[in-house]
Amino acid sequence: MRWFWQRDDKPRREKTIPAGAIRRRLRYTGRVQAVGFRFTAQRWAESHGLTGWVTNLIGGDVMLEVQGTPEQVQAFMDDVAHESTREGAFIRAILMQCDDIEPVAEDRFSIRNVY
Repeated sequence: MRWFWQRDDKPRREKTIPAGAIRRRLRYTGRVQAVGFRFTAQRWAESHGLTGWVTNLIGGDVMLEVQGTPEQVQAFMDDVAHESTREGAFIRAILMQCDDIEPVAEDRFSIRNVY
């Protein structure tokens, strides 16, 4: 029996660091918790072919690490900015921190438990 919250087994990619990959640690504040931001971020990251993770922080912010080509990472950040300015949007994310960090070998984008 499969429960509704269990994912189908998706084929996993090999854990690698693609050539030319960058990794950014992003911290967003604003209306980012209890509005589906983590799930939306995961959908955007997967649509752009990014790896990394997203988590809620205790203080109400959201932290992400995204990894891919500079163009993929920028497209992801543009999606967040566009959604945050769209009239009627639930998500209102304000970028508070953006750090370039070392890429790591991984195979997917995941949602982590609260930090």
